[in-house]
Amino acid sequence: MPHCLVEASRSLEKTLGGDELVALVHDAAMGTGLFREGEVKVRLSLYDHYSVGGSQGDFLHVIFYLLAGRTDEQKKALSMAIVRSLVERLPEVESISLDVRDMRREAFSNRRSCLDAG
Repeated sequence: MPHCLVEASRSLEKTLGGDELVALVHDAAMGTGLFREGEVKVRLSLYDHYSVGGSQGDFLHVIFYLLAGRTDEQKKALSMAIVRSLVERLPEVESISLDVRDMRREAFSNRRSCLDAG
């Protein structure tokens, strides 16, 4: 179920292709043991227009949405595992960050939940 949104400067494609970046984030998330195969969804948005501290330095930011219920320790381990993988692959990028966000189970819907309710 997790949804992972990766935002990055387009110039990172010179170092790391989009498919490779998506796979890197996906594999790091799966390596935590928190998810079953097929659950993690990763999407990439590349930006041409941005400012990082007033400059055009490369950046990479990940927003990882989870259904509420994981412990703070699990969320920190997920965050650290993905950032560690990104830093190892992109050591020259100074601005790498990740935010884990809880989604309220009571408000979340998807195709399956709508079909099951009907």
